[in-house]
Amino acid sequence: MNVDFLETIDPKSNYDLISHEENIDFILKSYKKERLHQAYIFSGTEGIGKATFAYSLARFLLSDLNLDGFTLDRSHKVSKLIESNTHPDLLIIEPTSNKKDRFISIDQARRCSDFFSHTPSMSKWRICIIDSIDFMDITSSNTILKILEEPPSYCLFIIIAQKIDSVIETIRSRCIELKFKDINNDIISKKLKLLKPELLDSEVSSFVNLSEGSIGKLNDLVKEESLNIHKELENIILNKEISSSIYSFSDFILKEDATSNKFNFFVNCIIFKVNLLVKRLAISNSPRVIKEGLDLRDNILKLVQQERIFKLNKKQTIISLITNLNKLVNL
Repeated sequence: MNVDFLETIDPKSNYDLISHEENIDFILKSYKKERLHQAYIFSGTEGIGKATFAYSLARFLLSDLNLDGFTLDRSHKVSKLIESNTHPDLLIIEPTSNKKDRFISIDQARRCSDFFSHTPSMSKWRICIIDSIDFMDITSSNTILKILEEPPSYCLFIIIAQKIDSVIETIRSRCIELKFKDINNDIISKKLKLLKPELLDSEVSSFVNLSEGSIGKLNDLVKEESLNIHKELENIILNKEISSSIYSFSDFILKEDATSNKFNFFVNCIIFKVNLLVKRLAISNSPRVIKEGLDLRDNILKLVQQERIFKLNKKQTIISLITNLNKLVNL
């Protein structure tokens, strides 16, 4: 495994399948016994490798080679066709936009019907990867359901779901669910230290916890914007005071960035640090101080919830959250 592992890689071009050994073993055994199901749901936290697994499985099946694992070489013809999205037996259904309001349209879902109306042209399979069904509304989901009700024998659906509870029950009942576990913290820590050797051990620990077992989240954490936010909050905690730069800092967080959501990272970072501070307070402080700390934590969580529900002014929310954080630090 190389340092580039943590860089943002398109799953169809990612040949580094990390962890998930149980799911690999399950699929390989099903394949060798000729008991592959016609539809699978890959469920689990976003950014833990479900899509990478899906493309690895597609390469494995479409190559028609007797492999012991999902190890098809990048130079293989099938790999090249999949990377260029030109393999005739593979259909990818995903949002066409990178914007926050992205979704999968009914027209995209209908492409599946036409796709599976044709027999395979290069292999034994026709495979459709939906990445992810979370971006489908009920109309698009019902379109997929109609195919699942009577799938052709050469059909294989791989449906990626970040939130399994959002998948309609009629689709879930026709699929085998493979649950993907979060990536082990030790693995994330080692990769983070390779990528950012300049980070302090305390910073590595913070980022590992903030990543919540997701390589995708870790990718966002190591971006320069996220590092700046983390360092600013660390300065507030260490110095126990808020500087006049709080207003320019809030502007920085709210400045539009197509590649990351700085506000969400800021909120998650605040919550993580607040919970850590409250735990420390509980170790060797009076009941009065502990209660004040818990009250401040509740105020912060309430502010976050109110912003999400009522769409409050984000700049004022940022300033209020930092103010409450500072009060907690100074208890």
